[in-house]
Amino acid sequence: MRLFSLDERLLTCAGLVRDGARLADIGSDHAYLPVWLLKTGKISFAIASDIGENPLETGRQIAEKYKAENIDFRLGAGLDTIRDEDNITDVVIAGMGGEVIAEILSRSGLAKNPELNLILQPMTRSDELVGFLYENGFELKEQIALNSKGRSYTVMTARYCGKKISTSSLFRIVGKLDMSDPESVRYIGKKIKDLENKSRADDSARALLNELRLMINENN
Repeated sequence: MRLFSLDERLLTCAGLVRDGARLADIGSDHAYLPVWLLKTGKISFAIASDIGENPLETGRQIAEKYKAENIDFRLGAGLDTIRDEDNITDVVIAGMGGEVIAEILSRSGLAKNPELNLILQPMTRSDELVGFLYENGFELKEQIALNSKGRSYTVMTARYCGKKISTSSLFRIVGKLDMSDPESVRYIGKKIKDLENKSRADDSARALLNELRLMINENN
């Protein structure tokens, strides 16, 4: 049976998972990501975790359909479903607001394992997530902008380092994006549009808007 394709958003997340990883997909929904990674041979084991029983049941059916073995479906919130003996090496948290991802990370000591590869894909409020990471001892290792189904997103990898750093409003938006990449420029362009209305009545937003415009002009 021919394997399904992932959209650009999940495919980018998949590309940041390490070869041979033991994966936990948090908020897995229908488990397309872990099933795809197992069937392509990139990972050896996966936990598909979700707070909803119905999505998990659909995920079980998809795993059975494609004969994806070594996947464990667990009902629960955040990283609470992961146990020490699972020996998880990579965690994906995708398809949620940045503030929700930050809350999930803040509630779990597991996230502070410096060997853990965190792959994070916020749907909104990515700047809040970046600020949380640095202010709570995490650091970005990589950040990628992409377009999927007409919307701009960012995917990032992070690890715990224990060093807490205050970040500027500009850095929280730009992070470690490669501004020579057209997708990064498109992503920042969307952020500029979001700020334009707000900047009319907010001096700090206006200053940030000008910084972003200057960055775009300097890199193009």
